[in-house]
Amino acid sequence: KTTDVHLVRSDEAVAIRPMTLEEAIKEAHFRDRDVFVFRDKKGKVMILHRTRDGKMELIEAP
Repeated sequence: KTTDVHLVRSDEAVAIRPMTLEEAIKEAHFRDRDVFVFRDKKGKVMILHRTRDGKMELIEAP
């Protein structure tokens, strides 16, 4: 149920400036985030997600 979910807002998982994929991976590791949202150098929104096995998954927003 949605009413049972506890939401916490965080800006720690969002990059302010555009960055390369390599920079975003380093930043996600540095910030110790399982999800990290950033814009690439062309301005496209990208999402990095650390899976349970520790691999980084890249999701490209449409």
